[in-house]
Parts: sequence; C-alpha cells; structure tokens
Amino acid sequence: MNGGIWVLLLSGILGFRVGMIGFPDWQVAVETAQVLAGLVDYPPDNVFYIYHTKLWTSLHHVLALGLLAGVKEITLSLVVSGILGMLTFQALAMFVYALSRDVLLSVGAAALIFLTRSTDYGVVYPIFLLGTEHTYGVVGLSLCVLVVGLLGAGWYRTGAMLAGIAPCIHPSLGVWTGGIVALAILSDFRWLRGELRPALPWFLAGCGVTLASLLIQLTLVYHSPEGMARLSPQDLSSFVRLWDGHRSAVNVRHAGVLLNFASLALSLVWLEFFATDLPRPSQFLLRISAAGALVALALIPLSWISPDRLPTALLVLMPGRYLNFAAMTFAAMLIGLAGSRRDIWSRAVLLFVTCGLLAGDRSMMWESLDVGRVLQSGVGRVLQFKTRPTYVMGVAAFLAIAAAASRKWGHRHYGTTAYAATIAVLVTVVLMTLHQEQPQSGAHFSDRTNDVFFADVAARPGVLVVAGDLHLVQLRTRRPVLVDSGALDTVMYSLETGAAMQRILRDVYSLDLLHPPPDAVGSGRIPPLAHRAAWESYPPEKWRDIRRTFGVTQVLAYADWSLNLPVVAQSRRLLLYDIPDR
Repeated sequence: MNGGIWVLLLSGILGFRVGMIGFPDWQVAVETAQVLAGLVDYPPDNVFYIYHTKLWTSLHHVLALGLLAGVKEITLSLVVSGILGMLTFQALAMFVYALSRDVLLSVGAAALIFLTRSTDYGVVYPIFLLGTEHTYGVVGLSLCVLVVGLLGAGWYRTGAMLAGIAPCIHPSLGVWTGGIVALAILSDFRWLRGELRPALPWFLAGCGVTLASLLIQLTLVYHSPEGMARLSPQDLSSFVRLWDGHRSAVNVRHAGVLLNFASLALSLVWLEFFATDLPRPSQFLLRISAAGALVALALIPLSWISPDRLPTALLVLMPGRYLNFAAMTFAAMLIGLAGSRRDIWSRAVLLFVTCGLLAGDRSMMWESLDVGRVLQSGVGRVLQFKTRPTYVMGVAAFLAIAAAASRKWGHRHYGTTAYAATIAVLVTVVLMTLHQEQPQSGAHFSDRTNDVFFADVAARPGVLVVAGDLHLVQLRTRRPVLVDSGALDTVMYSLETGAAMQRILRDVYSLDLLHPPPDAVGSGRIPPLAHRAAWESYPPEKWRDIRRTFGVTQVLAYADWSLNLPVVAQSRRLLLYDIPDR
C-alpha cells in the first residue's frame, strides 16, 4: 500500500478520535444549517437571518441535509468536531510526508504539533486546530494545507480536485490556495506544466463542484433583502478599527509574521542548495510554501491603510489571515526536511526539534504532569524547564541547514539511534494525545433536547434579544435571535445589514458604534457588563418600544441581572424575561 494512504488513514483515525472524544465543541456551521433546513423561522429583514442566507459554503448545504434527516444538533457538532480533527491531522501529517516520505514520522509529527500547540501563532485571526466552535477557520486552513501536502506528495489529481473544490468550502482561503499554487507553477512552468497536465481534468471537475454549490446558494438559499442600508464608509471604517480585531493592523514583530519570513527563507535556501536531494513533488511543495509566505508578507502593508481607503471586498477577505498558512506549517516543514535525510546530523536535528517542542512552554505535556507535586518531592526539576517553541524552531532551522550542508561535504553516517529515539518520543506523544481532553462544564452540550430551561425557551414563540456575549443561543434552542451579540463581525459578510446593526447597538444595547466600551475594542462582540446597567434601568415602556420596533418578544439574560420585566423561565445561569405587548 502506498505510504501516503497509510498516512491519511492513520492520522485521520487519530485526528477523528481526538476531535470527537477529546476536544468536541459546538459548531457554528450547524447553526446556519438550521436556517437553511427551515428549522428556525426568521423575519426576512432580520440581520442574523440575512447573514445565514448570504454566507456561502457547502458545509451548510450538507449539514442542513443532516438536520432534515433527523440528526440532532449535538450529534452533528460532535461528528463535525471529529471531522475537523481528522482533516487537521491529515493536513499536518501529509505535509510532513510530502517532504520526508516517512509514515511513522508523519503521523507522529501531526500529534506532536497539536500536543505542543506549535501552530498557535495566528496573526490577526487565531489558528484553531481543535476544540473550537469556529468551524470555518479550522476547515479552511486545514484544507489549504492538505491540498499543498497532497500536491507535494505527488498526488496531483487528488490535490488538484481538492483545490478546485476548496472555494466552495471556504471561498477566500480556497481562492488564495489556488493563487499560490498557480504562482508556484509559474516559477518552474516548463517542468510543472507537463507534470501537472494529467491533473487538469480533475481540477476542472473540482471547479464544477464549486460552481454547482454556488448555483445552489444563489438560487435556493441566498435571500436578497429590500430596503436595507449599509454602514457609511466612515462608520464601516470605525467598526473595523474599533470592533473588528481580525482586520486590525499587522504587527511585523508578531511571531506569526516572523514564521512567514522564516518559511520563505528556509524554502528558498533548500530550493537553491539542496533541491536535488528532494523528489520533484517535494520541491513543488517548497515552491508553494515560498509563494504563500511571499504573498502573505506582501499584503501586510494593506493592513496599515485606513479601512475607509480600501475596497470593501478586500476588507471582507481579511488579507492578514493568509499569514496563518506559514505559521501553521513551519513546524511541519522543519520536521519534514530534517526527516528527509538519513545522516546522523539531520537525525539529531529531528530529535532536537521533537524534544524541544515537547518541552515548550505551550506544550500540553505540562498540563498532563502535576509539576507542583513533582517538585515538592524534590524530583523532576529538569522537567519544569520550558522554552518558547519559536526559539526551538528557529535554532532547528539553522541546524537543519547546517546538517544538510555537512552531508554535501561528505559526512554520510546514518543516525539510526537518533531516529529510533525520535520515533519512541513520537509514540509517547501519540499516547499522550489520546489521553488529552478539553475541560468543559457539564452543561456545555446542553440544548433543547436535554435541558429543561432550553426546552422551555424553545417552546415559546418570537425573536429573542440576548444579553451580550451569549453565543449560539439559536443553535441550542432553534429560536431566532435579533443579533448574534457574541459575533458582531458577521456584519462583514452581510454588509447590507450594517445600518440595522448600528441601530440595534444604539437602541437596544445603548452602545455607540463610534465609542465602544474598552472591553469591546477588537473583540467583535458585545461585552455583557457594557450594557447591564442600561438594561436594568430600562422601564417597561422602553422594553415595549423595543418589542414594537424590532419585533422581539423575550429577553435572555444572566441570572444575576434584574430587569423590569416578568420572568417566565430560569436556570442556575440564565433568566428568560417576557416583554408584554401592552
């Protein structure tokens, strides 16, 4: 059996198990699928409804079919959590395999990178691997990395088809992936044109899937509202600057930016001096990595320009997030390049980077060990030594280049012992990964199907107003909400709702778009304490006016709040208030 198949199979099983059992979470994509499946009834001019119908990804279409088939939201979220783990582990493992052609190393490296949090260097958008509700960020970036890994492993047809499908999974990252692959092809067009020609029909087939998905979205899903007004250019600029941290100015000293420079440098050095030691598909991967880092770095100055001077479409694309490709793959690149050589020095570098990342200050290993108890017994002080993964990766990059150069000078002693030690460490890492779990409260996966309070909320009619920071209420209750107060940046994907959202902020939450509270700056959400005093001071007449104006019937707030409204349901954490119509 082809080694790549073993990599996909083993890493996929491991990732699915870790994602579904160890790090499950609610998935926001399931929430939008509820609307597409017709399970939540929204007014046609509701800002959250317009967002649901406008955001395009085939994930929604597939998940909506699951809901229509009777699958519960909790079950779908668990399955999607497993799929996210599978995709993430396969992407990282295939990236390593494309360079090293080593099955054991590749599967173990994926677990190592996850366990040590060696990818936690998102610049303006966090890099999620597992244990998050943000479905799109995980799927988009992991699919991008998997496409590149497949191409680098010589799986041109499979990689090309996935590249064609990627835009219907995550439009911006999918298109960007195609762009950097095209740029890499142009860098060696004479050879790659002939090499990739058999994959062209597969790429076109993938593009056909994307086109079909887009037609479904435009004809059956997208709701075009009438009479909606966008934010003025000045107000949109203020929202981006003050509320939306994902589109903030990029700090060139950020670790994620430095990893892009390192990825560009390492790829170019390897291509220039050591390319002949790698298969041509592996060289193709390095070309794509160099192109990705180069384009991402070139886009940084755009983030320094005032948002009102940039095209709106460019703001929506969030160009700063493209820096995350190199930030996610740099550790995999190091391990893959070190693993591609069999000499003693490269094996030593491989052992160094493995142990160094495992001992890093972000590693989950330290959470698994009761370090305090160990130290009280006078044992294990050395184990408490921690260092930054970026330092480890930086030193390892220089050592890898030196090791590659030493082989050119004639030192070809095999490092069997160092390799065996590396594999032994990685086996331990895999076992540790299988025992890792994300701590969650017992009420985390509670919704209308297993919680009396949420069932009571679900049984009542009308649109809900939710207190700031209460997120995924629709997902738990199948009740429409006025606005998702935990994700205001959704307005960037439904710009026509901007003026309505501004009005909601002002008239319902007593917040000023141009003067957000300090804890709202860059968060993209409504902090609960920012409007608690206002809500508690509202007289019943004010609430009735909100009901008439915005078509809402009830308010969901925290249990320690006291609103001038009758309570109709309560739990230990939340209260449901009724807004009388007269």
